[in-house]
Amino acid sequence: MRRRRFSRLHKESWFVTKSSLVWIKVMRLQPFSVPGPLLFIRRISRVSVCPEKSAMDLVSGYKGVVGLVFGNEKSGSSNEDSYVECLLDCISNGKLSEDRRTAMLELQSVVAESSNAQLAFGAMGFPVMMGILKEERDDVEMVRGALETLVSALTPIDHAKGPKNEIQPALMNADLLSREADNISLLLSLLSEEDFYVRYYTLQLLTALLTNSPNRLQEAILTIPRGITRLMDMLMDHEVIRNEALLLLTYLTHEAEEIQKIVVFEGAFEKIFSIIKEEGGSDGGVVVQDCIELLNNLIRKNASNQVLLRETIGFDPFMSILKLRGSTYSFTQQKTINLLSALETLNLLIMGGSEADHGKDANMLTNRTTLVQKKVLDHLLMLGVESQWAPVAVRCAVR
Repeated sequence: MRRRRFSRLHKESWFVTKSSLVWIKVMRLQPFSVPGPLLFIRRISRVSVCPEKSAMDLVSGYKGVVGLVFGNEKSGSSNEDSYVECLLDCISNGKLSEDRRTAMLELQSVVAESSNAQLAFGAMGFPVMMGILKEERDDVEMVRGALETLVSALTPIDHAKGPKNEIQPALMNADLLSREADNISLLLSLLSEEDFYVRYYTLQLLTALLTNSPNRLQEAILTIPRGITRLMDMLMDHEVIRNEALLLLTYLTHEAEEIQKIVVFEGAFEKIFSIIKEEGGSDGGVVVQDCIELLNNLIRKNASNQVLLRETIGFDPFMSILKLRGSTYSFTQQKTINLLSALETLNLLIMGGSEADHGKDANMLTNRTTLVQKKVLDHLLMLGVESQWAPVAVRCAVR
């Protein structure tokens, strides 16, 4: 359990706990270590989160604190809904900006660690968070917190002791958030914000939605004007943003022919090979792998996109991935993966497209002829036969 350390407090202080949800007075508290669920430590003049409770609530709250300190697990989970509700109420109605931001930070932490909190958040938290994203754009810190909290709410929590067939609250939350196309449109609009973390968390949130509800999000993005264009623009952003956008586009283009066509018309091929070159070709890291996987999504069983690739930038940039450089070749695990992905690209080009494509045979013949002219066989011989350093997996893939 995470613990927070506090220095000596004022003689009279107040705090609220996750299990009790009541304010309890503390006298002359010395330095001590408290469990993560303790949220606020404030002077009485700063109290603004939870309303006053009855005497019975105070007693139950005292028992809750004792349970937290001495290991009563039931008390920690019984009031999770009320705790989340209290935090959301503070975020919505709190008068002090500091209290609202502190409540947001605690909500994000609780939702990231507790499935019960995720479930409670899904029942009442989305309107509050989306309201912040829509109406409080100028408060960057609150927007960041709302996005990070939404990401946590959509991230499954692995509980080894839980039933295997139990539905994850994160999946239910993704379904709830993706039901409204306006929510997706709002998230895409955040990609134009100047703040780095706003764009970063927005991409993470969209990726989480795609992971859990791919079909619904694909349909929503197709109906949003310039939706895909905004995502493609992220490939020219900061390196960290670019890498998140690559992962997102890989999920987005999976078995989505209409989206694949739009992505290609937005200059995907040029951007993909530019990034691959910048990252060092087959010697690059996982970013190169992501680029090649995105490329394969765009041309898999898609003859028209293969034609565009061949007739716009040609096969030369692709051939450079297969080319081994230097007198002594080193094959790291990542380089092997990159080459195997590139060999899959080659196989897709040789196949020419799906059986449903009317021009499949003609495209297949043209692709093969062009590849031979680009001396693809020389590269394959080097990888499969001549290079004594090539891994067995690469040699087998060539054959």
